[in-house]
Amino acid sequence: MLNRLDPARIISGTQLLDRRSALLGFGALAGTAGLAGCAPPEPANQPEKSLNLDFSNPEDNLTAWVKLVSSLENGVETCGFFSGTHYAVIGAQKVIEPLFRIQGFGMSRVTRLPDGRYENLHRELVYYLPLREDRILETWDNPYTGETVEIFNTHNDPVNSYYSTRFKQTFGTEESGFETVEFPFILPWETFGDRVIVSFAVNTRWPTPLDPEKWQREHFGDWYRTSEYFQIHSSLANLNNPDMPKVPYTGAWQKVAPWHPWMLMDNQEGGILGISNVFSLNSTDELPAHIKEYTEKHYPEYLHAPDKWVEPNMTTWETFAKEREPAK
Repeated sequence: MLNRLDPARIISGTQLLDRRSALLGFGALAGTAGLAGCAPPEPANQPEKSLNLDFSNPEDNLTAWVKLVSSLENGVETCGFFSGTHYAVIGAQKVIEPLFRIQGFGMSRVTRLPDGRYENLHRELVYYLPLREDRILETWDNPYTGETVEIFNTHNDPVNSYYSTRFKQTFGTEESGFETVEFPFILPWETFGDRVIVSFAVNTRWPTPLDPEKWQREHFGDWYRTSEYFQIHSSLANLNNPDMPKVPYTGAWQKVAPWHPWMLMDNQEGGILGISNVFSLNSTDELPAHIKEYTEKHYPEYLHAPDKWVEPNMTTWETFAKEREPAK
């Protein structure tokens, strides 16, 4: 899907990462508003023992991150679920309108390596649903073209990486070449009493991954520009609790991107705004019934995290180009 790197740079306190780091890139958001005139509440139910995490310390930052998104317990599967809506954004004056809902999940398995890094084995699914029904769509009536189009569910496997005090990840194929991205792993955490939030942004742009000569109807412009914004909420006491290798979280995920190629928008003006909630789950047994049943039937391997390192990573439009033929 992705072919070339853009230089990483810092803009107004937000790290603009290269396109390959979009899957797991972390940029610091600009400052947040302060709260005056009140004292933060004291954390409740503090354990007798505490890790006393210092989020400015790279090792503590890494420990907190792994507890949040996976588990410090080697080889344990963890599941994260998300649910939201994708909206159409066309021009500066038209009303932003909902297109469809999305729901999906990712499965991770993290193992601490002898050199101190964490190996993260991951795969993920995204489904599309009607605005008012818990039903996974296989076709969608495009209101802008009057055409019924076949949906392409996102199924990325593998999406592997290493967590360390420096983030490093390699993507690519023998045909396109291999690329490695690397940057310091220091995330911006904010605490208020027992509440802790980590926020980060990923802003990328790269040349279109679908050749317009071949993918004439799927083409969405000369550039694929996407921005993703994350907020993950948890308990500071839980993060500091040495007896909890994994802590529950909730959060939000926003995305700005071009049209999905399967929408067959014929390079029309506009793009997508996605707004979703994210949740940690104890297991896939907590997935909504319609998600679990559809996955058991169509993508059963995605109910588990990978169990070995495989290269290269696959991205959505690389899989799309491999599995689809250009529309007539």
